[in-house]
Amino acid sequence: MPLYLLFLAFFASYSSIVCADAFDAALSAGEYDKVIEQLPVHPGHYLHELIAEAEAKNLAADPVWLGLGHYKTGLFGGYLSEVDGGDFFTSRRGKTDPARELRATLASFFSDATVPPYDMSAQCRFRARYHWLKRELRFDPARLPEKECKRFDAYLQLLAPEGLTVVFPTTHPNSASSMFGHTLLRVDRVGQTDATKMLDYTLNYAAEADDSGGLSYAIKGLTGGFIGKFHIIPYYMKLREYAQMENRDIWEYRLNLEPETVEFILMHAWELLPTHFDYYFFTENCSYHVLSLIEVEERYRGLTDDYPGWVLPVDTLRSLERRGMVSEVVYNPSHYRVINERRRMISPDDERLAREIARDGLMAQPGAMAGKDPEQQAAILDLAYDYFRYDKIARNKMIASELSEQERQLLLARSKLAVTTQVPVITAPDVRPDEGHKTARAHLGLGSEDRGDFIEFGVRAVYHDWLDPQPGYKSHFALEFGRLDARQYRTDEGDHELKLDRFHLIRLDNFEPQDDFFGRIAWNVATGWESLSVEPSNHELMYLVRGGGGKSMSVAEAYSGLIYGLWSGELAYSSDFQHDFNLATGIELGAMVNPSSRWRAYAKVKHLEDVTKDGWDRSAVEFSQSWALGTNLAMQLNLSRERLFDGWRSVIKAGFYVYF
Repeated sequence: MPLYLLFLAFFASYSSIVCADAFDAALSAGEYDKVIEQLPVHPGHYLHELIAEAEAKNLAADPVWLGLGHYKTGLFGGYLSEVDGGDFFTSRRGKTDPARELRATLASFFSDATVPPYDMSAQCRFRARYHWLKRELRFDPARLPEKECKRFDAYLQLLAPEGLTVVFPTTHPNSASSMFGHTLLRVDRVGQTDATKMLDYTLNYAAEADDSGGLSYAIKGLTGGFIGKFHIIPYYMKLREYAQMENRDIWEYRLNLEPETVEFILMHAWELLPTHFDYYFFTENCSYHVLSLIEVEERYRGLTDDYPGWVLPVDTLRSLERRGMVSEVVYNPSHYRVINERRRMISPDDERLAREIARDGLMAQPGAMAGKDPEQQAAILDLAYDYFRYDKIARNKMIASELSEQERQLLLARSKLAVTTQVPVITAPDVRPDEGHKTARAHLGLGSEDRGDFIEFGVRAVYHDWLDPQPGYKSHFALEFGRLDARQYRTDEGDHELKLDRFHLIRLDNFEPQDDFFGRIAWNVATGWESLSVEPSNHELMYLVRGGGGKSMSVAEAYSGLIYGLWSGELAYSSDFQHDFNLATGIELGAMVNPSSRWRAYAKVKHLEDVTKDGWDRSAVEFSQSWALGTNLAMQLNLSRERLFDGWRSVIKAGFYVYF
């Protein structure tokens, strides 16, 4: 054989050995991009066959693979994963290249290299990927042995899954991240009952927020400044937090999923637990990623595609219901409702005695129970104990497992009575949260004021106002984001003027009533732009921040009546003011009532004194009514008189409101 042929044969053999060493080294080190690059010199490797079959089936574009990687189509084409934790990808290009990530994932299944942060093999770290690819490509166990995954098996054994339930704690206005409510997933164990479901576990996605609070907290929440993670938390802990600490009713939506679907979703949850997403209050929030977890199953793909702008928990419940995924709904009242129901079960004198015992202790009321039969005593002590626990939690902002001396005294006295505790029966509201009106709104109306007639049109991004149809929403809470009202005026001279009347970024009213048991503060806050002038031709707007605090009380309880009084302030900015800023402070009084389930009325009077010497004492009187013509259609009539910067404006208007 010629010498040069011997040299070429030797070089080829040497190169093959070197490449083999490089391939094996990359595989051992977990450098799967290098493994893919070295693969052409290993034509007989089983990985070749798997990648070829995956590409023949176009698995990289399969909805399940895209769901497992949380890939979304970018604005300019291509893909981008919503997962922001780098350890979630086996390829350095995995965040933007699902095909590359699939090839690297297949390569990782041949490696013994551990994947952080679990420090386990890729087969065990990416359990849902392995399960799905094994099914689609029919892995040969002789050529790709399946590894033992003890920690994953223990995780699945701990959860003992049979079903999944979406849990919805209702709105919590005192928390920025929960003012629209919250959703989480409960893993329903095999053999679950109403008594044992407390011991189940939940998958809860939430922001890893710091304690900065205020403006910094809001900015981070709006811009993805926090990371969001899934956590496994016992259900009883979440029930305590929501129902006892935050006075939130809890709705449970049981999903009609097959056991194999439930297990596959939990495999994917295992993959997500160590990684993170960037958290956004309005888009990639708790409800969005509950859906993104469920939609990994191909039949439910596209759940998150229903929300191009913002994602509200109640809207995601509607998505599940619309797709026929809900088999049962269960209502759990808050501790606040339980206490109020106990109060209604006894006389006013017994109610007052229970409150005094809870506040001063049982020993401070010697002989108070004399003359009362055992049933009365039991009801008083049950209410006193429930209220004491409620007040203790409200003051400490935490639930302590140990009992105080006062709690021991109450329980000891109660144990001496041979009377079974009467559990309050609280019926669920007639309308569930997902059955109420939709959260976006548009309206069209006609009106007249001193300077001419007008047509008013407006839109609101979210969520609920006092005059919106009430069923399905809290009666003492209003929250709006992105409300815009504009008017087309027809003046006496026949001219037409289009004028922006207001654009509110946010408005929040929290008027939960006070009484002898519950001493809450009523408060409101709003910010945005409002019309400054009476004249339709004057388009000057002021930017303002208003807010106040005070007290509200229930009246005419059968009609959900409420009256409130606030000490309020308004800080406004406009170049028309003497110092550009104007500050006024004073009082606001209001009342609202539901004469019927479809009829709602609201009245308000306000007077604020100008403290910046611009000569603008702000006064306003308003009376409004609304009639629900359907779940998503209403009519309103509004009468008002208010003093603007350059004079008084009296308005009467009527309009139709559509919710979508």
